[in-house]
Amino acid sequence: MQKLIATILAASLVIVTGCATSPPDASVAEGDKQVLMELNERLARSQIVERDPSFLAEVALEQLRVLAPGGLIEGKQQVIAGLSGWDAVDVTLSKTEIAFYQNIAIVSGRMDIDGTMHPVGRWGPLKYMSTWVKDEGRWRLLSRSLTPCLDKLIEMGRC
Repeated sequence: MQKLIATILAASLVIVTGCATSPPDASVAEGDKQVLMELNERLARSQIVERDPSFLAEVALEQLRVLAPGGLIEGKQQVIAGLSGWDAVDVTLSKTEIAFYQNIAIVSGRMDIDGTMHPVGRWGPLKYMSTWVKDEGRWRLLSRSLTPCLDKLIEMGRC
């Protein structure tokens, strides 16, 4: 009887350990990855090309903070107000990567803008990083940073 109990306990321990150390459900992460890729593309296009604040207003949390080129930190309403400064015909995102941790996703990559932003002018390639939080089953934007690429890093193929 003791041997049977020991065997059951050992088997239970193996099962529990296996569940605790198994990787997260890849299909869920892949589904979230696809959703975030689409949100990321739509966000860039709606802000820069369409200059339409409705999508940003919908997906961004009220606590949104954006670290803009030049070191400006803007809140949601400042970002929305700044959309009218864009005069762009296209925006291209590339080298996009997504890192997940629980209900948080960091989306980063390169952004190339065919156009200008008044009063700054034309931006070269930028690196961007966005923090998304899954809130009640829906991905919401919490922060974003945009950093112009240095010429030397562009030459080296690192930006």
